[in-house]
Amino acid sequence: MSGPIHYGDDMTMTIKEFSGKTGLPASTLRFYDQKELLKPVYRSESGYRLYDEKQISSAMMIHSLRHADLAIEEIKQFLVSTEEQKHHLITKWQQEVESKLSSIQVAKQYLGGIRPAENHVHLVKWNEPRIFIWFTHTVERKIHPFYAVMEEELEKIKKWGIRIAPGIYIKTVDSVGGRMTGEVGFLLETDCKLPQSIGDDVYVEHYHPQLFATMEGDVKDPFLCFSFIQMLQKFGFQTKGQKLERFASIKDTKFTYLIPLVEKEMV
Repeated sequence: MSGPIHYGDDMTMTIKEFSGKTGLPASTLRFYDQKELLKPVYRSESGYRLYDEKQISSAMMIHSLRHADLAIEEIKQFLVSTEEQKHHLITKWQQEVESKLSSIQVAKQYLGGIRPAENHVHLVKWNEPRIFIWFTHTVERKIHPFYAVMEEELEKIKKWGIRIAPGIYIKTVDSVGGRMTGEVGFLLETDCKLPQSIGDDVYVEHYHPQLFATMEGDVKDPFLCFSFIQMLQKFGFQTKGQKLERFASIKDTKFTYLIPLVEKEMV
């Protein structure tokens, strides 16, 4: 079968001719047909796929989006979207690519910094959004300064009947003279319901999926802050937010530093 075929008022092309026009292999065009990304305008009684000139730009767009590493379903959504929706999707994909590039850069820095005999730093990724509840306190500067209020807030959580994941988190907000201001937090379980009134010194915070560098610490270590700064410099890491301290339980004096490196914006 060769030469253009007239179908209605339009001139159609066989898959071979359409392949020649677009530069796309016939096997790729068949794949796009099977996945319902680019259906031929007509299929002859003999089963031949027939395309028209108007489909060339669509074929090239689909192929370009595939090379941009987009999933089939994402491309389908793009093709049926309005212009405004398409702009929104493109912005979302750009942000995702930036996040991937940042993750690759962190991986490069990490591999360039680790030593087989030194296994003090790890990478941890939160793949899903997380929700925390935070309680604000100003306390006396001392070893393990938030210990007493950790226990106090955990009791409050139990009294409220709030379901939380294991672990207690600390954020140090400010330190002036002999006083420190910080927040004690708990990771909420999915679909957890909060009381209607939780107080002015309590708030809920949503975290996007993130990549962290982690380092183990001890509240009794006087050189911990220095070690933390050294670690960041060694790997060349740039933080993307406030560090967290995670205690497995109230009784623990050891904790895990969580240093945010990459944050993936949710659009």
